[in-house]
Amino acid sequence: MSTDTQNALTPEDLTEGREMGDYKIGKLIYQGKATATWHATQVSVQREVIICNLYGEQRNDPTLTEPFLEDVRAKATVDHPLISSVLEAIHSEGQCFFAREKLPGQPLSEHYEQGLSIPPLQMARIIRSLADTSKSLESQGIATLPLTAHDVIIDEKFHARLVNMAISGEPDPSVATQDKQLLGQLLRDLLTPNQPGSTRTDSLLGFMADGHRDQPLSWDQIYELADGIERQLAEPRNKAKIASSTMPMRPLISSATIAKIAIAVATLAIVIGLVYYLSNRKVAPPERQLEDLVRIPAGQYPGPLGTTVTMNEFWIGAHEVTIGEYAKFLNALSVISPEQRAVYQHDDQPEEKTDHLPDDWDSLYAEASAGGQWNGLPVDLNYPVVGIDWWDAYAYAEWKGHRLPTRDEWYGSCSAGADPAKLGGTGWKAVDQTEKTSLGVHGMAGNVSEWTRKAVFDPADPSKPARFILCGASYLKPKYGARAHEWVDDRSLRRPDLGFRTCGVSPERSSEGD
Repeated sequence: MSTDTQNALTPEDLTEGREMGDYKIGKLIYQGKATATWHATQVSVQREVIICNLYGEQRNDPTLTEPFLEDVRAKATVDHPLISSVLEAIHSEGQCFFAREKLPGQPLSEHYEQGLSIPPLQMARIIRSLADTSKSLESQGIATLPLTAHDVIIDEKFHARLVNMAISGEPDPSVATQDKQLLGQLLRDLLTPNQPGSTRTDSLLGFMADGHRDQPLSWDQIYELADGIERQLAEPRNKAKIASSTMPMRPLISSATIAKIAIAVATLAIVIGLVYYLSNRKVAPPERQLEDLVRIPAGQYPGPLGTTVTMNEFWIGAHEVTIGEYAKFLNALSVISPEQRAVYQHDDQPEEKTDHLPDDWDSLYAEASAGGQWNGLPVDLNYPVVGIDWWDAYAYAEWKGHRLPTRDEWYGSCSAGADPAKLGGTGWKAVDQTEKTSLGVHGMAGNVSEWTRKAVFDPADPSKPARFILCGASYLKPKYGARAHEWVDDRSLRRPDLGFRTCGVSPERSSEGD
């Protein structure tokens, strides 16, 4: 490769047709304050490439050349089939540049300007590919510059690849947020409407574009959601094969009957198509503004096992804590220090417990955000959060300025203004769609079993030490409804049918038979 300093480019001679080592410069793509990006040809192998070089006095300035080369080294560590590779870097005799792979296709910016319409199946493939590249970089801890519409390349078959944006240094989490917003906004405008899968794909892009979400989708979640859409839309449909015969056969049914059958089949096809279309138009229900607390008047209420409980007025959650509400709690914890998070933790919380993420949280939250299915159950942000242990429930209540209800308060709440035996469980539903007492307390006989505040003695066996109690039936254990209860020894217990609710004001109370 030639290193003749006369071939080193300056601002005056950045022109098409010039040679720089083994590379013949083509059209200018972009010129910044210190660097220029060009189409080029590697002469020795007749390969189209992209050249990025420091030009003018900058190429001899160590304060610019060293950071430039550090970024090139970072790019060279990237090994992903959907990200452009670094081919060569040169820094000698007045030249400082690198050559990278030229990706086939056009930049997203050009597709956008041309008003390209991308069908849902192909759009899902593009989203999946971009999420795959981004989560790969993220998992390796590789820092990147924010994407622009020029850095996403889409070919004629709707395969997407990324320009290598790696840089030296530590990753900036805000870059991922910016990238999701940009891709969500631009790709959403290019999505073909009114086709199977359009609504689901539009919803996913809408989630990506919404930078104000309390809990943004991760690249893993975006990948899984896009992959699910792509798989469903790409699933082949079985086509019946009709055998022909060379021997004339007498019709078994009349032409009129055949016509009627054809009309019926066509009508059925239209109905099925309409149902399929309408099902694809379904979007995740928004997180609703739910009633927070319900006032329970002072009085005497039936307690467990035939006891009577006397309580002052108090306030209890109108429903179990929802997935959407719990996500706000996790989001709040994510932006404060470990010392600040410890303020909400119980003094006895095990040292090995370092977070309050529910079981399978990533999947649960992603499906709830998209109005999808989790463990075979319909779910959205208005369903109860589950997979919660006592320590999680306690910390949430502390963060909210509430507390967990005691066993007596829980039973008093479902007895106030109602006969608990008449509260019927409604299975797994959004928290405001379950059965409720006359005072408006939802879900006491079903949906999920619930943690209570403190350990109590079992009146049926007072010889045993005090234990914690789960109140209420669940969609998995519907027997006994609101009167269901379960004694547990381990506050770290988690189940897919176990959640909680909170109390607002700490009441002063006395009890009989506790």
